[in-house]
Amino acid sequence: MPNKISEVLQEQKGEGFFQEHIVANAPVLIAVFANFVVIFADYRVYDVIYQLTGSWWKALGSSLACAIPFLLWEIGWQYNHTTDEWRIVSLCMAGLAFVTSIVLGVADYVGMTSPEWASFLLGSVVILTGIHTAVGLLYYYNDPDVARKRRKAQALGTMLDAQQNAAVTELLLQEGDALLGAIEKLKQKYDPEDVEIITNILKGKKQQGPKATGFKRPQVRAMAQDTKTNLPEEKK
Repeated sequence: MPNKISEVLQEQKGEGFFQEHIVANAPVLIAVFANFVVIFADYRVYDVIYQLTGSWWKALGSSLACAIPFLLWEIGWQYNHTTDEWRIVSLCMAGLAFVTSIVLGVADYVGMTSPEWASFLLGSVVILTGIHTAVGLLYYYNDPDVARKRRKAQALGTMLDAQQNAAVTELLLQEGDALLGAIEKLKQKYDPEDVEIITNILKGKKQQGPKATGFKRPQVRAMAQDTKTNLPEEKK
């Protein structure tokens, strides 16, 4: 005797093969049958469009607005991670594809066999294919998994940019420290004012006042004059 309620509920008595293997799998069987009907209807669409246009590639292209979108939107509707809003959109798009299959499948039965009707039907197929494509891309870019991967990639890119900026900043500071150290050594060896004047001349700055010629050492004065001579003339 089972001693748990779950065992009592799970206990199956007197179920035959039909009940256990067929009725119990009713949703799967119905889904398979429905998809088979859609595929058959898509073949009917191919036959109708081929009779109207005589072009096999136009007839094959009509499938892009019928059975193929229906199967894809059916998969999108069953996707575990999609939102409730996109489940509704997927169901509506699958219904649109199914209705398209029905309309194109009965076109020759209702007298839509003239060239004008053929142009109208093909134009409708192109428009509906574009609608399926646009909504499919929106479905993809609004998928939670895709959004999470996109945010992760953006965060990683921001972090790498910050690391690169920090590395460049560190390198500039090291070069600047070495330059400042060299300038300090020059100030210890020469007069600080002369070092400052030479540095400004190398930077292209004009020297005004007594400092421009008042170097305390003749060799520094000569160096300053040579540097001024070699500097390019400023444009007026």
